[in-house]
Amino acid sequence: MPRRETYAQGSPCWVDYMAADPEGAREFYASLFGWTFDEPEEYGYRLARQAGEVVGGFGRVPPGRGLTPTWNTYLAAKDADAVAGRVTELGGTVVFGPLGAGEDGRFLFAVDATGASVGFWQGHWAEGIVLVDEHGATCGHELWAADPAAARAFYAGLFGEEPEHGRQVRGVPHGVSPQWVSYFLVDDVPSAAVAAERAGGRVAEAWDDGREAVVRDPWGALFGVRDGRSRSADGTR
Repeated sequence: MPRRETYAQGSPCWVDYMAADPEGAREFYASLFGWTFDEPEEYGYRLARQAGEVVGGFGRVPPGRGLTPTWNTYLAAKDADAVAGRVTELGGTVVFGPLGAGEDGRFLFAVDATGASVGFWQGHWAEGIVLVDEHGATCGHELWAADPAAARAFYAGLFGEEPEHGRQVRGVPHGVSPQWVSYFLVDDVPSAAVAAERAGGRVAEAWDDGREAVVRDPWGALFGVRDGRSRSADGTR
């Protein structure tokens, strides 16, 4: 069972879902991936688990801010305050933070220079998701950017030119806003897509001979599913 304890600076290290209907969303993703959820922490935030290991977080969309349900991707940061300063220098916007997360670490949330929302996590003892590249766990991350070259330049300015540490960049499909998309491993992508649609989701894209798909959940949030044949040795596409 692949477990991660450390993350290189700039690599995707955490995902969480902000729900408008937390109970309904937990039921949807539990039925799709087999997740269980811890009891709520502060502000109703819960950890999602697969086979007892942490695979991400679940929260609630803040009311009254006009925000929609979404999956958020967080990149590992050794110094959250320094990253916040660089985000602004490189043309991005810090939305909030850096803030403390108790004894666990510090985080901030930003919009990059191409308009995609992204989080940054500086872990004090846990650097990110524990379980990866297993059924129901993350197995890759893509930035869908309106200007891929500008997006690569922004993140290279934050973290250095090479390596990109799993930050995959592609052009954003027509009609979709710039955003990070996280992929989860499943045993069979077509079966997972059918299950998602039966539960109220919709397949937005499918490719690679049915080994990858991007799904909109019943509340409009995008996420991807892949099977093991689509992964390289480090779990990226």
